[in-house]
Amino acid sequence: MKKKIFMPVLTLVYLLYSYAIITNNNMLGDLLSPILMFIITCVIFYGFVKKQEITILKWLGSMVTLAAFSWFLCDTWWGIQTLVLHTNPEENFITVYGYSMSNLFLFLATSFAVHEDLKKMNKIQAMLDAIIVSVSITVLLWLFVFDQRSDKVVLLLTDPISMASLIMDVIMYAWINVWAFSARKIKTPLYHAILVTGALIFVIADFVYYYIDFYIDYKANTWIDGAYVVAFSLMAVSAILKARAKKEKPDLILSGSKKRVVCKLGVEIFILSAPLIVLIFKRDEIEYFILLVMALLIYYILISFTQKSLFQEKLLQLEKKNVLELEKKVKERTEEITKLHNTDFVTGLYSRRYFEARLSKSLKHLDQNELISVLYIELNKSKSIKYLYGKDTAEKLLKSVSEALYQIAIRNDGFIATYGDDAFAIMVKGYEAEASSETIAMEIIDRCNELFFIDNHGIKATLNIGISCYPLDTLDKNNLIKNADIAMMQARDKGLNRVQSYSDKIGKITDNRHNIEVKLKKVVFDKEFLLYYQPQVYCKDGTLSGFETLIRWYEGGTKFIPPLDFIPLAEETGIIVPLGYWIIENAAKQYALWKEKTGHAYRIAVNVSSKQLVEVDFVEKLEAILKKYDVKPELFEVEITETQQIENSINIQETLNDLKRLGVSIAIDDFGTGYSSLYYLKNLPADRIKIAKELIDNVESDFYSKAIIQMVISVAKMKGNKVIAEGVETKEQWECLQKLDCDEIQGYYFAKPMPAGDIEDKWLDKEKVIEKI
Repeated sequence: MKKKIFMPVLTLVYLLYSYAIITNNNMLGDLLSPILMFIITCVIFYGFVKKQEITILKWLGSMVTLAAFSWFLCDTWWGIQTLVLHTNPEENFITVYGYSMSNLFLFLATSFAVHEDLKKMNKIQAMLDAIIVSVSITVLLWLFVFDQRSDKVVLLLTDPISMASLIMDVIMYAWINVWAFSARKIKTPLYHAILVTGALIFVIADFVYYYIDFYIDYKANTWIDGAYVVAFSLMAVSAILKARAKKEKPDLILSGSKKRVVCKLGVEIFILSAPLIVLIFKRDEIEYFILLVMALLIYYILISFTQKSLFQEKLLQLEKKNVLELEKKVKERTEEITKLHNTDFVTGLYSRRYFEARLSKSLKHLDQNELISVLYIELNKSKSIKYLYGKDTAEKLLKSVSEALYQIAIRNDGFIATYGDDAFAIMVKGYEAEASSETIAMEIIDRCNELFFIDNHGIKATLNIGISCYPLDTLDKNNLIKNADIAMMQARDKGLNRVQSYSDKIGKITDNRHNIEVKLKKVVFDKEFLLYYQPQVYCKDGTLSGFETLIRWYEGGTKFIPPLDFIPLAEETGIIVPLGYWIIENAAKQYALWKEKTGHAYRIAVNVSSKQLVEVDFVEKLEAILKKYDVKPELFEVEITETQQIENSINIQETLNDLKRLGVSIAIDDFGTGYSSLYYLKNLPADRIKIAKELIDNVESDFYSKAIIQMVISVAKMKGNKVIAEGVETKEQWECLQKLDCDEIQGYYFAKPMPAGDIEDKWLDKEKVIEKI
């Protein structure tokens, strides 16, 4: 409602003021001019200051506001003097020179705009344009304003304030012309054009005013005063449009474009018009025409050179831009490659390479008494999980585990990285690093006792952790990680979800393993390996039923290396495969010798590794060996140890079925201690079940062991399998197994493993029956 009233009132005030200007009504003009300027000042302040958020534009708007406000004050004081005090305002110093403050503030506003505009223009070309425009204006002022009379100039020089105002007007006028003829990539905002137009009208009106005031006779409330009000009114209109416009960047508001150059044609039109005006209106003053032409020629020469320089500069800038873009792409690509190189694709954690680099850097900058602990973490059953659930699910599980480990590590100020396909490493630095690493390890074990839910599967991740500390365990980075790995392997030997810290004892064990591994790779089978045989007897009466073949290693022919020390290493290194064929052939050869010597054919059993069972031609090679030594397949037994690999490998199961078709007997060794015993009873083509020694140890006294053995024997007999108990060491165990209807037994109570010669002397001369001890 207020707006509906305000606009008609404002329109009425403008109409009345226009009437005062037309009729030269001093009273009405002196009364309405301050009112209009006050409204104009408020509008400019609202649009260019209050609604403005950009600092540089707020300053520019403040200068325009002060220009309008100072004019309002002067108009107000003028009105007070004429309408109230009834004195002549033209004789008052404040009134006469107060209006020059508007020139100063508009000049400052122009300076702000010029300062920002020059950032986007070629400064040399802009300067040349400004100079030629200023020269043209000066010549025109001399000819048309001062009439080539030096006394008029002297008269103007006697008034320094007016002279300063005119100089500021000339500079503003020159720059407005330069700006007006500038080329832009986008259209200049309307409010900007209106603001510049208002400034231009103010400057022209000021030129006219000073000419009239100095050389004719100035009268108040004439068209010249109206021109000033129109100039400020246009600025107010610009402020209104600016307040309603969308937010814009400073470079768009000040220049209308992010990049701006001066349009040569536009400036030429203006400066060419100056000599033409002189030629037309002052044809007698030919020397000034020549002066302007000469100035124009100099301008052309300089601007031509500048344009060439600009062209070359643009080429250089373009080339520089291309080089910068290329460098940017190279940098981005390098960063991308570095990130890929330093980051694991599946887990998103840092890579092994980055971890080792970070560890080296931390070791170099370690303070006195500071420690660094490294946790080496390895997931178990990764291959089995991949086989059971698929690669995608296995990778999601690995990702989930890595996220859980990351949270724990970060919470305890640790640094974590992926250290292999299914391994992680965590570094902890500080004075309490050793204790912190143990805390982290325990938190990890607790978390991994919970299920990870992946693709609607509840999967339990098991792992083992080894810890090594610098400088307590080693002074070398590589050994620090190696020691943590060694400790992890010791933890793995103890079971799942175990933590082990490195110690000298573990180091000695590892060194021993390493030495054995080196010797194992160099050993000559026929010179250092021997086959021992342990008798297997019928449980009912102790008569001989067969032999189990066992490998023994005497380094150099004398130093005994236990099987538990070198068999796992042979498995890891793959030596178990050629060694397994060597054992099979020598066992078959010994069988043939005993058969020829005694005429009796006893069953002979050989342990076969799962690595050997996955050999494509294992069955063919075994069959060839049996034929070579005339061994009946049904008297040759292959013992396999229950493992997760045997259960999950389709190739191994196919190999076992082929052995079954060949007629070779299959026995499951260490039954009851492996991964899934009931699975073997149900699905594998076994002929014999060998109950593990751990169950036999307390069979005569432990109810649960006895119950388990009874169950195994019952289920085996239902399937037609024979059962043999190994590790029988006492008479009581034997008697208990007899009552449980066990088929065969094996153990120290009857005989220890012995060389072939001792077997011949003690067991093959005649059929032995074990006497009661």
